[in-house]
Amino acid sequence: MSMDHHSNKQVTLTSGPIYVPPINIIVPNDKLIVTLKNPTNKKLQATVTLGLCPSPNSSPCVPCAGGGGGCTSNSVQTFEVNETDIHLGTFKVDPMTCLRIEKTFNNYELFDSVIRITATGDFEICKDSCQPICGLLEISSVVGFSGSAGGPFVTAIPAEITALYQAYYVNSGVIGTDEQTHVRYAEYVLCDTHCPCDSDSSSSSSSSDDDH
Repeated sequence: MSMDHHSNKQVTLTSGPIYVPPINIIVPNDKLIVTLKNPTNKKLQATVTLGLCPSPNSSPCVPCAGGGGGCTSNSVQTFEVNETDIHLGTFKVDPMTCLRIEKTFNNYELFDSVIRITATGDFEICKDSCQPICGLLEISSVVGFSGSAGGPFVTAIPAEITALYQAYYVNSGVIGTDEQTHVRYAEYVLCDTHCPCDSDSSSSSSSSDDDH
């Protein structure tokens, strides 16, 4: 049984909303890493955007019904925070390479926040499931601790570990990732109001109705 899929240039994928905890075990989450993998023999491209809803405790909130930044109803508390779009860039990915896009945040901007990664580019989508599959670009993302932040958290890490990290990897990567924020390629979702599988379902439904 062959997989029914097609190539669709400039597909838009999203991670959906990701909650970023204030700390990763004992250290602050302060760096986002988005990885684009090109497994083909041709150059591919993608534009990546970060949507950031900061902590309601550190930024002005949109008032909920009833007033106030946080609203409580039947023991359920809600917060509405405005999202800011951050354009990370448009990237050309060479054949058979991994391109890492890294952004370090200052002033605890990722603390208690919600982020959303959106990428538009040369991705492959399965026609039957509308899920991302192999064939063109692949994407994943994760948040972690870069080792560059100061404060009491850093003192909890053994000095020899931070010294080793800073000596060799000061310009890239993280000391540790927060697995709660890891979004794998298979977990990205298609953003398309004209999803192929939706049209297929409509066609199937119409055919079934016609048969009766």
